[in-house]
Amino acid sequence: MATASQELVVLAEKSVLPEAEGVLSKLGAPLQGFPLEAATKIPQSRIFICYFSADAAEPEMQSALQVLKSQKQYEMLVFYAPHHSSNFAFELGMKVGHELGTTASWAFDLRHVKQLLRSRNLLVHHGHLEIDEDSTDFDIADVRKRLGLTQEQMASSLNVTTRTLQNWEKNVGTSQMKRKTRDLCELLEAMDDYVVASEEKSWLETPLPALRNGKPIDLIREGKLRDLIVEFHRMREGQPV
Repeated sequence: MATASQELVVLAEKSVLPEAEGVLSKLGAPLQGFPLEAATKIPQSRIFICYFSADAAEPEMQSALQVLKSQKQYEMLVFYAPHHSSNFAFELGMKVGHELGTTASWAFDLRHVKQLLRSRNLLVHHGHLEIDEDSTDFDIADVRKRLGLTQEQMASSLNVTTRTLQNWEKNVGTSQMKRKTRDLCELLEAMDDYVVASEEKSWLETPLPALRNGKPIDLIREGKLRDLIVEFHRMREGQPV
């Protein structure tokens, strides 16, 4: 049984609970999953994360709310809906306020969940992101799309040919990928720590005084990843930026 001091409790419908546990296990923290259909077996916990499926509808929302009504002592409630829009969040948020008399935090990707938990000192940062060529955890195509770059722009940023990047995205010829993407990984880690996930696209396109009014995305396109990393290091050390 979950304990308040040790685990996150993940709630989801039985059919999607394995998916929820698989996704949220990447947080690197102990967690225990329970189906919404087994309301009487769900323990008290400090942190509840409700995971909603791609086709979540009114019954699923009501099931989650009924379960949460019986929970009295939690410190944080997170609704994780990776497949849904802000309209879905607004609808459920209204129901939470009306039926539970409380508020919940929303996340649409795992990075945002991590940020929410770290902001409350509920999740410890476990060190640097590393790339293992045999691992599927680092998806260079997903990273490129996250940054909004074309294959040509990403290749230029990493100082490789477009063909090389295309091969990496197919998991072909990746022997040099770890070395070539080391700065990129460090930058992504810093962004995860300091840039709110839901505001990341806006941050990338915003001129910043610390960058002489340059945009972060422009520096990334130009391959000046270390310039951005240095600014994040200065923030970590409490220096003015």
